[in-house]
Amino acid sequence: MKIIVLSLFASMYVFAQVLGDPMVLTQRIFNAKSVEIQNIILSDAQVTELSKASMQKIESKLYRLYLAKNGDKTVGYGVLMNKKVRTKTAISLYLIGVDGKIKSIEIVAFNEPIEYLPRATWLNVFDQKSSANTLKLNQDIPTTTGATLSARAITDGARAALALLDIVKP
Repeated sequence: MKIIVLSLFASMYVFAQVLGDPMVLTQRIFNAKSVEIQNIILSDAQVTELSKASMQKIESKLYRLYLAKNGDKTVGYGVLMNKKVRTKTAISLYLIGVDGKIKSIEIVAFNEPIEYLPRATWLNVFDQKSSANTLKLNQDIPTTTGATLSARAITDGARAALALLDIVKP
C-alpha cells in the first residue's frame, strides 16, 4: 500500500511539472499537418530591440519557435518563453496566428507549487491580443488572486513573444 501511495504522489509531482508538449500543442491549436522547429539566436541589436519593444530586460539570446504548417504555408507560430516566477521557472508556449494575434497560451512546464498556476479562464484574457496592445498587468490584463507573480511572468512573456515575432519575422 505504501508503494502505491508513493507512486501516486510521484506521478502527481511529475505531471505537475511538465504539462504539455509544444509540438503537439502547436499542431493541435492550428490544426496543422506538420510543425517545424526553428531555433533563433538574436544579435545584440535584436536583444536591445526586443527589450525595448517588450518593455523588460531580456536575458537570453536563444529562442525556439514552432512553425505550424499546412504544406508550404505557415498557419501559425508557437513561441516558447522561459520565465522565472518566484524562484523557479515556468515555460509557456504562446500560440500566435499569422495575423499576429494570440490564439492561446499553454503552460508547458511549471516548477512552482501548482496553486500558483493561473487558471485557463485567466489565460483566455490574452486571446486575440497583439503587439498593438500594451499588455500591462493591472491595466489591460487583470491580476489573478494567489498567482500574481505567475501572472506577471506570463504577461511579460506574452509581450516578449509578440515582439520577438515582429523582430525575426519567420
